[in-house]
Amino acid sequence: MRNRTLFFLLLLCSAALTGSAVAQTELPIATIQGKANLSEYAGREVRATGVVTAITRTGFFIQTPDDKTDNDPMTSEGVFVFTREDPPAAAAIGNLVAVTGMVEEFRPRQETSTLSLTEITVRGGDDVRVVSKDNPLPKPVTLTADDFKPNSIDQLEKYEGMRVQVAAMTTVAPTGGRVDIATSRSSSNGTFFGVIKGRPRPFREPGLDVFEFVFLGEKDREKLRASFPKIALWDGNPERIRVESTAQKGARPIEVSSTMEISGLTGVLHYSFRSYTIFVDADSKHTIGGKLTPVELPAAKDDQFAVASINLENFFDDVDDPGIKEDLVSKEAFDARLAKISAAIRKALKNPDIIGVAEAENAAALKRLADRLNADSLADTKTDPKYEAFVIEGNDGRGIDNGFLVKTSRVKVAEVLQLGKDEKYKHPGTGESIVLNDRPPLLLRAVVSGGGRSVPVTLISNHLKSFGGYYDPRQRDNVRLKKKLQSEFLAGVIQQRQKADPKERIIVTGDLNMFQFNDGITDLVGTIAGKPAAADAVMHSSPDVVDPDLINLVDLIDQRQRYSYVFDGNAQVLDHILITQNLRPSLVGFGYSRINADHPDSIRNDTTRYERFSDHDPAVAYFRIN
Repeated sequence: MRNRTLFFLLLLCSAALTGSAVAQTELPIATIQGKANLSEYAGREVRATGVVTAITRTGFFIQTPDDKTDNDPMTSEGVFVFTREDPPAAAAIGNLVAVTGMVEEFRPRQETSTLSLTEITVRGGDDVRVVSKDNPLPKPVTLTADDFKPNSIDQLEKYEGMRVQVAAMTTVAPTGGRVDIATSRSSSNGTFFGVIKGRPRPFREPGLDVFEFVFLGEKDREKLRASFPKIALWDGNPERIRVESTAQKGARPIEVSSTMEISGLTGVLHYSFRSYTIFVDADSKHTIGGKLTPVELPAAKDDQFAVASINLENFFDDVDDPGIKEDLVSKEAFDARLAKISAAIRKALKNPDIIGVAEAENAAALKRLADRLNADSLADTKTDPKYEAFVIEGNDGRGIDNGFLVKTSRVKVAEVLQLGKDEKYKHPGTGESIVLNDRPPLLLRAVVSGGGRSVPVTLISNHLKSFGGYYDPRQRDNVRLKKKLQSEFLAGVIQQRQKADPKERIIVTGDLNMFQFNDGITDLVGTIAGKPAAADAVMHSSPDVVDPDLINLVDLIDQRQRYSYVFDGNAQVLDHILITQNLRPSLVGFGYSRINADHPDSIRNDTTRYERFSDHDPAVAYFRIN
């Protein structure tokens, strides 16, 4: 980010902008936008003229006609006009309109650590006057690889509000959706992410998100650097292009998987969710090519055993449990979920011997999945895996827990224990004593048999605190402390068991809700593995208590496959399998079945396909029985 210094100066200068209105001024759009991130006319009433290029539910875009531009490539010729409600009839696409309103730099109330959007806010329809009709739309600017050099968070500011086109885009995150848990159905939100064709897929990388650093303020940044001189910064992957296919009125949702190619996509460039965003034209003439095939994993051989980690995502059943405010699913929807998950486990994962499960409502719900797996397997192969379900109720307010599905045709269960249900800590703000483990780790001791041999193993299934509130100034102190203490608790359990029996083969599974490296704030996975980041490299460090260290299996596979989840277009690992050193000689393989994270959310509705039963990809590890 070579222009970060300039950006800091612009950010600091924003405090000097007054909110007082001055006499209305007729200005070109390029002058209002200027060359900086912040308009020098913020807080002033202006009049601007431009062709209406796009209409949304709360405003419209105007752009300078091509023959009236200032020919400066660093000043945008487009701007968003905010109307709060449906735009007036005067704001019809192709109309040249004169707009009178207040220039504002908009940031969402809940997200202060973000670039702002320059917009003109109008009071009503009388502030929009038609000058002429049926004007040609300005020619879209074609985004190229050069627009992302150097790759910085404000690199497309020069096109904000303008018509743009992407000649060739590769999708890096599928179309999302809104899930109704009661019906287990998803409605598309039309939003996905892509990059200019030829650019590599963006991954979450080590270090503090640059947005969290930039918006600290100069003194706080200096203090942070002085206290944590080895803290890394992650640039946020500004090469990502966010696409909202339904933002413009009349536009239809575009449904894509990751790795597909889109040619000739046109729209207007907006800014939201820390990303430059294309609002696709209703008449965009784009084409879509490519197809994503689910990646299935092999079955374990007779002398091997397979361990999987699966986040079932809101696996609630159709039974209303008294005293619990859980989500209630319809009978038809729950039956459909059972069929979909059963098909995924049987066909994509080939019935692993032990499955660590996250987000199961209770033992009864998971038992119904086990029964469905057994019945479907018998119908498929005439072989009964004899899956049994193990869940112990925890403390989660929504009623979701950790569990196990165990193939008892090959595995004999010796013990199932819940860990740390009663552990508490003090809230850093209120001093209140509160529960540490909302979803307490679940431990399973078992013996796996095959190929004439058997081996004892110990598994710990986990689902640590989510990222909810992690960046919220009102909640982050508590959320970060809780996540850190949860990882330290689990590390303590592991070390205690290793010390008591150095030969115990321990496998840690689950949605740990953290990456395989530190994010500059905490290092949860490193703490669990016995490799926590140094105190000068992370804001909330943890002691190293695990010895010998665990092996995180994701570190052993191809870098391009190191993801189980896709968030805001960034591929990342949340779902892990870690093992003790004594299991390394027995390790045969590890990987993720690509059946969820890269597929559009709308596929949840297709009962003939097993993809997208969750938003996490399952992880599977294979070991020799010796």
